[in-house]
Formats: sequence, structure tokens, C-alpha cells
Amino acid sequence: MYSVSVTWYGQAGFRLAAGDSRVLVDPFLTDRDDRRYPPPASAAQFADVTLVLCTHEHRDHLDLPFLRELCGINEQARVVVPAPVVEVAVRGGLDRARLTGAEPGTELRDRDVTVHPVPALHGIGGDQPVAYEFAPAGGPVRFLGYVVEIGGIRFYHAGDGLVYPELPATLSALAPHVLMLPINGRDHMRESAGIVGNMSETEAAWLCAQVAPSYVIPMHYDAIEGNTGDPGHFTTMVRQSGSAAAVVIPARARPVVLALP
Repeated sequence: MYSVSVTWYGQAGFRLAAGDSRVLVDPFLTDRDDRRYPPPASAAQFADVTLVLCTHEHRDHLDLPFLRELCGINEQARVVVPAPVVEVAVRGGLDRARLTGAEPGTELRDRDVTVHPVPALHGIGGDQPVAYEFAPAGGPVRFLGYVVEIGGIRFYHAGDGLVYPELPATLSALAPHVLMLPINGRDHMRESAGIVGNMSETEAAWLCAQVAPSYVIPMHYDAIEGNTGDPGHFTTMVRQSGSAAAVVIPARARPVVLALP
């Protein structure tokens, strides 16, 4: 029997715990005016974290004020970011010696944790018309998801990302048992305001059916005003897709245990 404790902190933030390893993915725990609820945890609660994974440089995924505080409390945790984002993190006040740049196809190991970086098709917006790319101007991949193996269970955290043609086969080859997928979608109104989006509830459910995990956890639907999704609709879509995955919708900051035989 394999088991991993999973704690969701809202948006795309998760803690995975098994054995001696504690992995924190995309923590977003700094207060902001556009948050729909206060941060459900503080840096002091993560003194035992052994590895931090950030999928890209947007503030709700690379939360630099929180990470600076965490690194002041926790002297051991490595912080992994996409390789082109290392300099962004250094300029943001993180110690270069604590940082590791991740690239698709290059496996990372930390204690008994294995990480496979996977390209994420991500929006590029702001003052420009929204486009969805793996990196601006065709550079090295700047947006990632991660397949994380911990405690004998493989988790795919999609970061911010859309479904793209190669993604189902890429994931199927890595055989994740758990998918963590954004469901906030995208639309003309948000894109007109420079707000980039992610896969919708229906697209995430379709991906789940293609990859056939044991569990799926929706994410990135709750934290920011005007950029939300519907986990109930997602659950319906998973059932209609024919997927046998168990849909897990954790309460914020309350650990759940996922187990496999």
C-alpha cells in the first residue's frame, strides 16, 4: 500500500508529504487585494518542507514575498523554477544557491522524490493581445507542469496550462496516478482585459479520460476575483467522460490521504 498526504492551500498550491519528504508546489500565500479569501497558511507552517516547485513566474505561482519568508525560516528546501525564470527569482530576492532551473526532459531528484518537468502551454497577455505559447518569442520553455513521484505515487501538477496535442501522450508515458488540473478556463472578456486562461472544466475532464489516473483534483478556480471555475461542473464532466478517476475536492488547508494498493 502506498499513501501520500495531500494538502491544498487554494489556487494551485499543494503540499505533498510522504516518508521524509515534504514537497510544496506553487504556494500562493501572500495577501492581495484581489484575493477572495485570506491566505490559509503562513511560512512558519512549512519549516519542514524539503522541496519547493514553482511552475512559472506569475505571482500566484511564484509568490516571491512568501518564498523569501519561507527561505528565512527553512534553511534546507531547494526551490525549483523553470530555467529561464531563475534570474527573475534572484532579482526577486531569492538566493541563487537555493535555486534549481528545470527543463523539460531533464529529470530532477531530491531525496526520494523524482520530478519530471513537462511543458505547459500558457497564456502571454498583459498589454499585448493574449497568445498561448510555451515561451515568449520561441525561447526556452518558460512554463512548466511537473510529474512528481513521492511515496510511490505519481502526481501531475499542470501549473497554468491548456491541453495541447502532445500532452495526453506525454502524460500517459509518465503514467501519473493523480492529476491536478486548472479548471478556470478562458473567455473573450478576460482575454480582452489581458487575463490569460487555462483549460476549462470540460477540457480538463477530457484530459482526465485520456490519461486514466486513479484520482483527479481540480484547482485554480477559487482564489482570484473574476477568474474562477466550477468544481461541481468539472465533476459532472469527468463522470460524463467515462473516466473512472475519483474526483477529490479537498477543503483548503485540510490534509487528505490518497492511497494506492
